[in-house]
Amino acid sequence: MLTDLTGAAAVVLGGTKGIGRASVVKLAQSGASVVIQGRDEGAARTLVDECSGYSGERVFVNSDLLSYEGIERAVAHAVERFGKVDIVVASGGPREPKPKLFVDMAPDEGIACLTSRLMPRLNAVHAATRFMREQGYGKIVLVTTDAARIPTPSESMIGAAGASIMFLTRALGAELAHLGIRINAVATTLTTGTPAHDRFLAAKEAGSQEVIVKAFTKAEQRVKFKLNSAEDLAEYILYLSSKESDQVSGSTLSINGGLSFPGY
Repeated sequence: MLTDLTGAAAVVLGGTKGIGRASVVKLAQSGASVVIQGRDEGAARTLVDECSGYSGERVFVNSDLLSYEGIERAVAHAVERFGKVDIVVASGGPREPKPKLFVDMAPDEGIACLTSRLMPRLNAVHAATRFMREQGYGKIVLVTTDAARIPTPSESMIGAAGASIMFLTRALGAELAHLGIRINAVATTLTTGTPAHDRFLAAKEAGSQEVIVKAFTKAEQRVKFKLNSAEDLAEYILYLSSKESDQVSGSTLSINGGLSFPGY
């Protein structure tokens, strides 16, 4: 069963591919109107058409996920179009810099890796709270990485960004509560149906020996249940977007198919 989000207004950042795309579909199936932020207009048109049979409206905003202005434009468009923004899902991210062993990184590469993974989430929170605080209600969902909890070769800086997002989520859960805003995160690992998994498969097929291929191959072998799909993540994101989770804020849940069982 899907929750009823009829009348709700959502923004999904990085919404044309992977986890973001799957989240748009789940929100649309539940009746929400959704602003889809991204760069791929063709993928966005296909997604809007796919969701045309559901109530509500889906619109695309072509903007830069790596700039505050690009994120704010998507959130502001929801307010202009729908009169409010109830939900902001911060998914998507850069392809560069690629995962790399720390000892092989130049200092500026490490900083670039950290900021490119962290700033889109920080900017999403800033843009969302700007509008949600006036409403006295809102749901923010941040997608991050399990590398923040489980050390992964070549992902030290990516994990450091994820750890920052997890702490920010806990801190802002308390700080934003008096404004009626709930903020939660979902941490994931290798997930099928995403651009990252597609790149992994291509590198593996090409016989690449880069560290990330070896790490992901080991993850495939160790997973207890099955590899995540984008839809697995979207199911939980839907819950965090709904009224059913109004008592939940400041949390980060790892969804990883039993690849690891971290403490909470």
